[in-house]
Amino acid sequence: MIEKLSVKRSQQKFFLYSGVVLWLVAINVWLFCTYHSRSRSSYGNDTASDHLSIYDEFGLDYKLGSKSQSGSGSGSGSGSESDPNSENKSFKDDITIKILQKHQSKEKDIRGVDAHASIYDKIFANHDIDSIFGNLNFEQRCDLFFQNLFMHDNNWILKVNERNRLENKNEFKFNDFKRVHLEEYKKEFASANHKNHEDVENTPEFEQFVRTKYDEFWKKTMKYEQKIVDQISIMRVFNKCYITSDNTTQVKRTNEFVNDQHKLMTSLHWASSKKSKVPSFKFTKEENRIHFKSIKHSALEHRVYPWLSFEYPIYERFTSKVSYHPPIMSKYLPDQEEQRTTKPTKHSNELGFFLNKFKNQCNGRGIVLTIGDSHVEDTVKLIHLLRALNNKLPIQIVYYQDISKETKTKIVTAARESIGAFPKSFEKVKEYFPDDYLSNDGGLPKQEVWFVNTYNVIHEDFKDRFKGYANKFLATFFNSFDEFMLIDADTVMMQNPDHFFNLPGYKENGAFFYKDRTTFETRPKSDIVFFKKLGPSIVDSVMFDIPIMTKHTVENDFMRGLYHYQESGLVMLNRKIHFNAILLMFQLNFNEPVNGRIHGDKEIFWLALAINGNENYAFNENYAAAIGKVTPQTERTKPDGTPHQSVELCSPHPGHISDQDNALEWINSGFFYCSKSPIVDFKKEAEQKARLKSLKSAEDFKAFYYSPLRISSAVIPPLDLNVWAVNVEDEPSRGWFMDSRYCKGYMWCAYTSIGGLKSDGESNRKEGRLIHFTEKEEALFAYYGDIWVGLE
Repeated sequence: MIEKLSVKRSQQKFFLYSGVVLWLVAINVWLFCTYHSRSRSSYGNDTASDHLSIYDEFGLDYKLGSKSQSGSGSGSGSGSESDPNSENKSFKDDITIKILQKHQSKEKDIRGVDAHASIYDKIFANHDIDSIFGNLNFEQRCDLFFQNLFMHDNNWILKVNERNRLENKNEFKFNDFKRVHLEEYKKEFASANHKNHEDVENTPEFEQFVRTKYDEFWKKTMKYEQKIVDQISIMRVFNKCYITSDNTTQVKRTNEFVNDQHKLMTSLHWASSKKSKVPSFKFTKEENRIHFKSIKHSALEHRVYPWLSFEYPIYERFTSKVSYHPPIMSKYLPDQEEQRTTKPTKHSNELGFFLNKFKNQCNGRGIVLTIGDSHVEDTVKLIHLLRALNNKLPIQIVYYQDISKETKTKIVTAARESIGAFPKSFEKVKEYFPDDYLSNDGGLPKQEVWFVNTYNVIHEDFKDRFKGYANKFLATFFNSFDEFMLIDADTVMMQNPDHFFNLPGYKENGAFFYKDRTTFETRPKSDIVFFKKLGPSIVDSVMFDIPIMTKHTVENDFMRGLYHYQESGLVMLNRKIHFNAILLMFQLNFNEPVNGRIHGDKEIFWLALAINGNENYAFNENYAAAIGKVTPQTERTKPDGTPHQSVELCSPHPGHISDQDNALEWINSGFFYCSKSPIVDFKKEAEQKARLKSLKSAEDFKAFYYSPLRISSAVIPPLDLNVWAVNVEDEPSRGWFMDSRYCKGYMWCAYTSIGGLKSDGESNRKEGRLIHFTEKEEALFAYYGDIWVGLE
């Protein structure tokens, strides 16, 4: 009986699986036959209204009353007029592309916009799509891409110094554009037509004049956006084709990817009514004139990275020993042995690319920061804290403009001198540290410090592009570690650095980031469209196995409109996994339309990964908290004298709470209560009498501001992106409030809940979180604060 049942179930499974396979084949055959039933003679540029339709609502009010214009919003870069209903469709509409994308991707494309490099238009205009995907291997596809770049322009180069101006991002809607420029255009139109400028506003002629100006604005905007799409696409393809082409995991994956496509194309052609073979691939006469193999690797690399000098940084150990290549850290710290990178393959040794060689020389794990002379005091305090945290990882101080010998001496002294005198707070926490916490001389562990001079890695013509936040990307790329923690000089860790390298999110993804305060600032939807455009296109995906953005990126709070998303004071990166994305950070930072939409370097780290096609990154789930001590209820009552339901905590410091166990992992802005103390008018702040009521005089405020922050609690406010939670109960309507009267405008108050009863009797209350730290944690925070400040 059991045997009969087994046979019956096996038969059922066979018929079920056979049915599924036949269904899939039928669908693919239908798609393929449909594809063969229509003309494939040419693939033109995208339809006329694409430059508006990709921004959808932004162009809608304009399209309804104006003539469509051809644009490059989805990739073509062309400007010729065409009929939106014409049969001259983009190659992206080709059934083969759609089948390959559907076959390859496990997730539905939810981006709503797809912008490709212009060079693809030229490639697919000259070649049968099936001949490319049915014949070419990965290397041949790479060569075809760059052959066409040279064929189109022998002098092509990524123009880093080209200044693409960010047009007003709040004028993407026609009505907004008109409102902003109304007076300016009324005067211009009236002057040109000899009329009174107050009489022209409601005339049809003036309306058309403004629409013409708006169309010029759109064309210019789409043109420079397409330039950025082209630059990033070229860099993205170049890096995958040549810089990480010796990565065994990548090679295996791309070989499987291409072979799978070849099999699929063969099956589809065999299944068609004509039972045809995949058409052979033939180079055009123009392509054959480009002897791509004769072009030196260095020449190609110089065109993609003209800002590089192709020299290594200078690595200087605290002993003054200098290395002109990335030092092997296991020679100095035996524990680093297991972190050494794998030996370069034979293939990588044959590659003539500087970046590939540099990648394969990086090794080990460490801590990285970039400073100038003005940051030396914070750096000294940071190193003292790292010693108190029992740090055993090497530290690299990366700089661009020279730092003084005095600065280096202070840092080396902080790292290597004997520290045997401890603050009183140590007595309460010494039992929590391991037996080897103190070195043989009875002091805190000494630190392995290196200085990395990156000035000569930048080509002479581009040195002015590396100022301010760009220094952070130099530190990100030119440190010598495979795995590293990038921190600011005023970052204060509350956990041993090994803790961060062992975070599950980092170990699984090779990139781990922290979220910022959820302040009230939001971004226009046009920003989101722009950043989606920069990501891999569908053709990048099917041609080079560079995945498009998924909901992991597209549905995060930044993409929903939050202005501040990442806090970049502590960043965890694995170079072996994200080498190409780290390179892409530079290109993003060069473009004003990119950095003009974000604050400093904050969002570029995760955006570079997503735009590079590698969404292996994780964020700590908790947004930043206010940390310190909660406001006493006696100092915060409603007008009728009753207490608030919400709890308030005001602090100049954001803190980052682990989403694993609610531990405080790190804070920024140093450890003084107020990092702005050197420029504070203490007399003025003492006169406010609204907060810190126990402080009576300017001297009290000065002493308190220069003392270490004492931490007992944290408040993570609720997130509300849409509306203010206005209520009639005198409860806060937003989660964060900046009180500019204190700490030189850097005092932020956070609330455990927002909203309450509205005038209509409904409630709009939203809850955040209040966290109280343990006695042990408070004692450790006090000890670390005393070490950082320098209290005996």
